[in-house]
Amino acid sequence: MTKAKKAMSIVLAVVMLATMFAFGSLAAGAGNATFEVTTDVAQVEVGGAVTVSVKLTTDYYAGPTSVPIYYDASLFDFDAGSFTSADIFGAGATDVKKFNSNGCLTVAFVPVSAAGAQAQSLNNVTLFTFRLNAKANGVSPVELKLADQKTDSNKGGKLYCGAYANSSVTSEVKTTGQTFTLKNTSVTVGSAAAPELQLSETGVANGVVIDRVSLCNDGAGFIYGVGTDMGESIEDALATPAGSIRVTKNAYGVMSTGATIELLDNDGNVVETYLFIFFGDTNCDDWVDGNDITFVEGIAGYSDFDFSGGDGTVGSMAADVNGDGWIDGNDLSYIEGVAGYTDFPTQAETAAAVAAMKGI
Repeated sequence: MTKAKKAMSIVLAVVMLATMFAFGSLAAGAGNATFEVTTDVAQVEVGGAVTVSVKLTTDYYAGPTSVPIYYDASLFDFDAGSFTSADIFGAGATDVKKFNSNGCLTVAFVPVSAAGAQAQSLNNVTLFTFRLNAKANGVSPVELKLADQKTDSNKGGKLYCGAYANSSVTSEVKTTGQTFTLKNTSVTVGSAAAPELQLSETGVANGVVIDRVSLCNDGAGFIYGVGTDMGESIEDALATPAGSIRVTKNAYGVMSTGATIELLDNDGNVVETYLFIFFGDTNCDDWVDGNDITFVEGIAGYSDFDFSGGDGTVGSMAADVNGDGWIDGNDLSYIEGVAGYTDFPTQAETAAAVAAMKGI
C-alpha cells in the first residue's frame, strides 16, 4: 500500500568535475602523465608543519620536467632545508633546480648529459618533498595548475614533463602535447571542524527539518520531512562538516518512523542520535493502514510532541499528521484517508507545519 498519494516531481542535477585536460596540439603517442600532490596531514595547528609530496606517473619515457606547486604564503612558510628530490634519470644523471617565490615552489628536473644516463617511464615516483610551517589559521590549497602547462600556445608554461622517443636521453624529446591529470589537496590550519548535523542542499530543497526542540527519549532530537515514499533518501538530506553520518533501519528493518540517525566524530564515536519520523506511520512498519488508525484512536486527545510514553514517543510524533500539536480526530481523518487511497499531506507539508508551530 502506498504511504501517500500526492504526486511529487524531482529533478536531479548531477555536476561532474573533469580532472583530465589536454592542451596544445596533441601528437600521436605524446603520452599521459599524472601528477599527484599529497600531504602527511590534512589539518595542523599554528606552529606545526606539513610535509608535502609530489608524485608522478607516466606511460612514456620522462624527459625534462618542471613542476610549479602553489600554497598560501599567508598561512605557510616554505622550509628550504626540508627539500628532497628524486634522481629520475638514475645514477646521479639528474640536475635538480628549485625556486620559491611568494607561495609558488618551482622544481625543474633536467637530464645531465652523462654517458649511460637512461630515461624511464615513472610509476608513482615521488619527485620531491618539502615541509611547510604553519603560521596563521585558514585553509590553503596545495596544488598544481593546468593553466601553467607548457603547450604550443603557452610556450612559457612552467608545468611540463617531456617525452623521449626511447630511453636514451639523447633521443628526440617532445615537451608539449602530453595529457596531464592533476590530483591536488588542501590543508586546514587551526582547529579542525567539529561534527555538526546539518541539512544538505537536497534536504533544504525538500523541506526536511532537524528538530532539536522536541524531547526524544533515545537521542538528541528528530528528523522529519523526508518523503521516503517518494524515493527521497534520509542520507541525501543530511550533511556534516566533519565526521560522518550513519543511518540505520528501524526494528522492522525499514527506513520509516523509528529509523536511527547517528552523528559520528572522526574516530567513529557517536556524538548525537536522532530518530526519523514518517508522519502517518505510527507503528513503524513502513505502511499507513488500519494499524495506524487503531494507534491514533487509542491516543486521540493527547497533545504535544513531548509525549513521554516510552517506546510510544516516535509513534505519537508520527500520529500528528497535520502538524498542529494535537493528536485528535483531524489526524485520524487523514490516516483513514490515506488508508483508503485518498488525499494525504506530503511529508514536507507536515514538517513545515510542525517547524512553524515549534519555532524551529
